Amino acid sequence: MDRETTNDEPTALEAMQAELASAVETIRTESRDAAVGAVREFAASLGNERSRKPPIPKKDETPDEARKPAGERSALGDRGGEALYARDLRVVGDTRDRLYARMESGRSIVEVEELRAARNPRMDDLAQEWAATLISRNVNRREELHAELNGRYWESLGYSRAPLLEGLPDASSGFAVGSGADLLPLPLASQLIVERDKASKFRSMVNTFPMTTSTERIPILPTMTANARLENAVYADGSPTSDGALLHAKDVGVSFSAGRNFLEDSAFNLANQLTVVAGGAIGAEEDRQICVSTANAGEITEGFGGATITDIAETTATTIGFVDLVALYYGVPEQYRSNAKWFATDTTLQDLLQILDSQGRPVLLGGLDSPRAINDLDPDAVGTILNKPVFEVPLADDFILFGDPMWYALGTRAGIRVDAERAVTTGLWTWVIDERIDGRVIPTSAVNTNASWRKVVY
Repeated sequence: MDRETTNDEPTALEAMQAELASAVETIRTESRDAAVGAVREFAASLGNERSRKPPIPKKDETPDEARKPAGERSALGDRGGEALYARDLRVVGDTRDRLYARMESGRSIVEVEELRAARNPRMDDLAQEWAATLISRNVNRREELHAELNGRYWESLGYSRAPLLEGLPDASSGFAVGSGADLLPLPLASQLIVERDKASKFRSMVNTFPMTTSTERIPILPTMTANARLENAVYADGSPTSDGALLHAKDVGVSFSAGRNFLEDSAFNLANQLTVVAGGAIGAEEDRQICVSTANAGEITEGFGGATITDIAETTATTIGFVDLVALYYGVPEQYRSNAKWFATDTTLQDLLQILDSQGRPVLLGGLDSPRAINDLDPDAVGTILNKPVFEVPLADDFILFGDPMWYALGTRAGIRVDAERAVTTGLWTWVIDERIDGRVIPTSAVNTNASWRKVVY
């Protein structure tokens, strides 16, 4: 006889369902706890990595060397925002941290890491002291500070270099005889180069050559000519004539004057002048030289303004039309078009935007597009013509350049140099920060001939 089941006792199915629900809830709880823990751990590690302020050690874990009088820096590290210790009070950070944090905006993770290693209160203080030794002519202390700046930077990023630029080779310098100016310390030089490269559009696109001497020869070996032959006939000689193009290093730099008060009052401002301001100015001048140099006194060997480049005649004289852009595009041989780009000044790009169709609409904008500019600066602008990038550069007005920038050579000699001199009459110190470069269009066959560039001048 079957046993009768009461309503108070769960059935086997109900018991299995209860067990399954409990197991699912346990899994959910454990997964949620694990996920929350992983997120918190990641957030903590990310915060430690991005923060300029290391955690405050517990009282019993404070190293002896970290116990400093009030206002004195700890020897634990040299990164901006490091802990400061008083005898009875520990204070985290530095009042100048906000200045450095603002400089990180818009930089990549790698650039931020390099910036933090090169620019922080302690490093700027050392840079200020190093700059003062240029004025006082204290060579021994200048070399000590140069080595200390490089050493601290090396500890953060893992590399270093010789402290002197040129002069007779010695234990700390392997350079040949030259101008004899001081190199900027590595942390300052690295930030100046970052700012220079941000300001210069051409440097990231052209072919850069290291110059081991003041004059460097670029070998030119044009392409050979192939042909067909009959059986047992002789191939026509297609040997190219090898040649070379010379680069002669020129000085490109900035000069600014400052009094003793400027040097004494703000290490941050002085370091900015030596890096951000000087780097941006040098980068802009590089582009100007590449665009307009005609090899006049002091200019680089060859800019696009003075180079021999085939001119594509416009259909209507002194007027630029869409048909002229098409002719310019196809005027560059096929093998050079894959990496080709457009270059023009702002007024010329304005002319291009005003090329209209029969309905009065800009040809270089889509039929449904809202009005937009043409340049490489504004993320909302039209950045291409015929699907090739457009760059706004300081060429002459009414000058459109199209070609492969890898067929331009930019030679760089040694490093960034700095020197200072005092004017007796005013008491101002004049600072000169410069580099040595040269540039020219790379010939594709013989010197002064190339097929990689075409232009329209209207």
